[in-house]
Amino acid sequence: MNDAIYLALGTSAMVLMMITIILFIYLFQRKLAAKAKAYLEIEKLMQQQELQSAYALIEGQEQERQRIAAELHDNIGGLLATLKIYSDLTLEKSEIADIQRLNNKINLISENLSGEVRKLSHQLDLRTLAGFGFKVAVQQLCEAINDSGKLLVIPVIDIQKPINENISLNLYRIIQELFTNTLKHAMATQTRIEITLIANEITVIYEDNGKGFNTDNVNFSGMGLKNIGSRVSMINGKLTVDSSNRGSTFIIELTNHE
Repeated sequence: MNDAIYLALGTSAMVLMMITIILFIYLFQRKLAAKAKAYLEIEKLMQQQELQSAYALIEGQEQERQRIAAELHDNIGGLLATLKIYSDLTLEKSEIADIQRLNNKINLISENLSGEVRKLSHQLDLRTLAGFGFKVAVQQLCEAINDSGKLLVIPVIDIQKPINENISLNLYRIIQELFTNTLKHAMATQTRIEITLIANEITVIYEDNGKGFNTDNVNFSGMGLKNIGSRVSMINGKLTVDSSNRGSTFIIELTNHE
């Protein structure tokens, strides 16, 4: 009788343990699936934001072209028309005093025309548009991640000069990769990104409050670090990584080539 009771209890315990294990596996898989779905949503959001940033840049460039076209027509076109009028009048005059007076006006208009052309040549510099686009693209990326509710991003961006187009593209991809790593691996709740351009020196400081990782074993082969290291090398930059259980810090330093 006792043997039967012990057998029943043992069987019940085994069944209960199996149910517990199955339930644990089920809940764990659900948790993994939920995290995978969340990461997928973030990646889609980042891709969408990248497209929106590109559209915004294209729209800004088109508006800039329209503005420059208007200046060509209104300012330079008007100056050229006035210049022709004075030139025609000079051909009609025979008095030296009249010719001198008209030549002075032609000289003044020519100086104004030269100034307008120089101004437009600077405005047509695509690097100015590239620098503006990079700043806006990073700000919009940070805003998109904040809106997702998955991570609090604190951006500090101080860029007052144009950034080389190749550098801005690679820096944007590096920043995307840093955010992706934080979302996938760091278990962080907050990150801060600071981008400064002083003289021709660009500094990017990216910090999160995640679980960190062992930097002694970092070989840039995992966690997206390989892509980051490769892109930093492509733009002749220096990458410094520091990490502990209080978070990780990435510092990128490079020279801007205008």
